[in-house]
Amino acid sequence: MIIETLKNRSDFYNFFSRLFLYELDVSTLNYLKQNSSISELFVNLQSWDLWQTVNNQDLLNSYLNPDFTNLSILHLVPYESFYTRDDGMIESGGANPVTNFYHEFGFKVEFDEARVIAPDHIGIELAFMSMLIDAEMSAIHENDIKTSDKIRATQQNFMEKHIVNWVSLYLINFKFEARTPLYHDLGELALAFILEDHDFLN
Repeated sequence: MIIETLKNRSDFYNFFSRLFLYELDVSTLNYLKQNSSISELFVNLQSWDLWQTVNNQDLLNSYLNPDFTNLSILHLVPYESFYTRDDGMIESGGANPVTNFYHEFGFKVEFDEARVIAPDHIGIELAFMSMLIDAEMSAIHENDIKTSDKIRATQQNFMEKHIVNWVSLYLINFKFEARTPLYHDLGELALAFILEDHDFLN
């Protein structure tokens, strides 16, 4: 039971990380359309006429990816330091506080591949949570309770010191700035999940 719960948590963090880091491509769009559970999560998608009537390439080029660009690059700032620093600047160097957590667990941010300018991008922080949960599962499989407890404590600590300190501000704005039901629902769903997981960890 606990492994199933951890697997679900990791999958959700990984899924959200993907959607916040990159525009959709055809394969991801097909996954969203063909996965029956998606309609239960993204409640406004099925009633969006364009979701069913516009071909995938036009849906991406004319609606979804421009919305992603608007939300993630042009109008909103998806970096923790922007919300937590007094000067409202993005901490792009090694002084960024999240790097201490990343280094401890050997988590490397490939800036060019992820196309981010700082390690505290929402998609990177959520990917790190997924990695921690996977590491906790591995420790449990190996019956290493001391390590699994340490990793669980790290998840709680990282959530308290970083994610919950800013993610509500970003995701509430994300939801209301979204021009498509997909990204509106993503903002609402991700925030609900993160707050619920915060309660779970506590």
